[in-house]
Amino acid sequence: MNIDTHMTKEKLEMTATANPTISLDSIIEYNKVEQTLVNDLNKLRGFAEKLKLTKSVELIDEVLKRVAERAFSVAIVGEFKRGKSTFINALLGKDILPSDILPCSATLNRVRYGITPSVEIQFKEQDEHGNPKKERIPIDKLTEYVTKLTPESEITAESIKEAIVQYPVPYCQNNIEVIDTPGLNDDQNMTEVTLSVLPQVDAAIMIILAQSPFSEFERDLLENKLLTNDLGRVIFVVNIWDNYTPEQAERVLQNIKARIQKYVLVRAEEQFGRDSEEYKTYRQKIGEPKVFGLYIKQALDAKQKGDDALLSKSGFQQFEVALEKFLTQERGVILLQVPANRVIASAKEILSTISIQENALEMKQQDFQAAYEKSVAEIATIRERQTKELKLIDGAAANVKLLVRPLIYNLPTELKQAAEEAIQSTSIEPKEVGNKKALAKKLGTQVSKALQRTSDKLSQKIQDEVQKGIDEEVERLKDFAQSVEQALTNIQMEFDGVEGSSNRKTSGAAEAITAALSVFTGFGGIWSGYRVAGLKGALVGAGASFGTFFLAGVIAGAVGLTAAAFWPVVIATGLISVLTGGKLAEVVFGRDRVENFRKDYKEKILKEIDTRVRDERLEQKIDEQIGAPFEVLKLTLRQEVDTFLDNTQKTLNDLNDKRGRNEAMNETERQELNFIRSESQRILGNAQRLSDQLVEIMSV
Repeated sequence: MNIDTHMTKEKLEMTATANPTISLDSIIEYNKVEQTLVNDLNKLRGFAEKLKLTKSVELIDEVLKRVAERAFSVAIVGEFKRGKSTFINALLGKDILPSDILPCSATLNRVRYGITPSVEIQFKEQDEHGNPKKERIPIDKLTEYVTKLTPESEITAESIKEAIVQYPVPYCQNNIEVIDTPGLNDDQNMTEVTLSVLPQVDAAIMIILAQSPFSEFERDLLENKLLTNDLGRVIFVVNIWDNYTPEQAERVLQNIKARIQKYVLVRAEEQFGRDSEEYKTYRQKIGEPKVFGLYIKQALDAKQKGDDALLSKSGFQQFEVALEKFLTQERGVILLQVPANRVIASAKEILSTISIQENALEMKQQDFQAAYEKSVAEIATIRERQTKELKLIDGAAANVKLLVRPLIYNLPTELKQAAEEAIQSTSIEPKEVGNKKALAKKLGTQVSKALQRTSDKLSQKIQDEVQKGIDEEVERLKDFAQSVEQALTNIQMEFDGVEGSSNRKTSGAAEAITAALSVFTGFGGIWSGYRVAGLKGALVGAGASFGTFFLAGVIAGAVGLTAAAFWPVVIATGLISVLTGGKLAEVVFGRDRVENFRKDYKEKILKEIDTRVRDERLEQKIDEQIGAPFEVLKLTLRQEVDTFLDNTQKTLNDLNDKRGRNEAMNETERQELNFIRSESQRILGNAQRLSDQLVEIMSV
């Protein structure tokens, strides 16, 4: 092993991260901190490999892999003709995506950094291996694949899942992926594609037009599609036309901000209850809506011309700074904590291993054998307790399932009540009864909205119970983590030959295990746990609502909400007898026909709700989804504890073998261990200071 005693660039950077005034306001600063952690992890990996800590090497490799694959994803959403594509092109600084007067197809366009401009088209059709079929095309052909400019391109677009655009734009160079979503409200397929990607992004930017803010669909999106906790990741951009004065623009912005606040708070009151602690906590966490007024076309012109003054006037520079700060501080800090925790855990384990190795080879054989046997017994005891702890986690999951059972049992009643209220409150004129298609669509829309609100409220209640159960388990497992810490410390002290004292060394196991489990708690909640566990998006169905992992999608699917045409079709069928009669009957008996229609309609819908909830095995599906986060928690616990126990067991076995061969440590090995210890201590100190600062940032 080569011993480098010079102060490297990486060491200087790590020293910088220890400064109390650490800043994560930009992607560049974020990347510097991340790269320093990567450098230290690679160094610790080499040390762990040298010490034969195989499980630690595997965990470090996993963290390094996740960091390498890390990308901040920003989705741009909005109705057709709101300036979505122009905004993306302004963000990227070039006209890359088509921004025609016609809407794009039902595809996602992902823009990533690439040295050579190119496009990879992924089709819905799969190859013989079950993977999407792919085709590379020149970037100037993109319009022919993802727009509806011609009948031919529209047919092609229907077969495409998404287009991945690679372009050498500086904005994407720092691992930022910009996702152009289909225009909302153009057709239902496009809307579903957009809503399906929202759970998997770090930020969603909703484009609103200043001239006509909050169409019926935009209001519905806020009230019914974005659940309350989702607002933390939504940034609203108001597209202001160039003929607006600053005073006019400011009035529009204040009006839009007030309306967003009103819609969101009304929804939160319905969900939590105005006087509940959950409502108060929600208001504190969400705070003010993030609303920016931008002259988007002006910003694109400024970037293309290199006109900094015009860019500043457009408001785009200030917005970009705020977006970077949001990504790095509110989303990225959680991701940085993962490699920081791994640095701390691995460094402490390396230091503990060195201590055991050095002292074990100096001990008398009789003393060593006694210490070895006690240590093996300690490990066996912890493994037995771990088995019990895993069963207790299963019990916690079962308890949550029991707690939510009444909610599931009451779902049909609540759905039917919501449907009845929607039917009764919908105004129907006698003349409308004569046009069954239009009436079916009108009533179907109102029923679907009512059922969506009810299922969203249920899914949020279930999610709250799951999160509460996870929080309690993480808190309970801290005692087990301390037991692992105590056992490993005892093992180290056996070989140090020192009785317990207030100044004794610690293995760092409790800190590492608790840190790994704690990512499932806090504002990020279960979703953060999935993400740092490398399961981002893996458990999210296409129908899932933004921010509630998967439950809303499961419930919505069960009651037919993921099929846009379901309820209007149900309404239109089986009611033909109500929709007959001539003009005279419409005039004389019009009101009776309306009430008869309502009555027959209710009967049909209420029966259909019962049938669908029963046939979809909703209780079983929700049980499966409730169990999923607890399984991930178990996986995380096993992974962390087994790493410490397996590595310690292997170190003890190797030392036992060396003692059996009467091997001693030579001077070169001593120097090597001293260097590893010195470097690991330095890395550990810096990582601990960084971790403390990350916690401070997260708690602000």
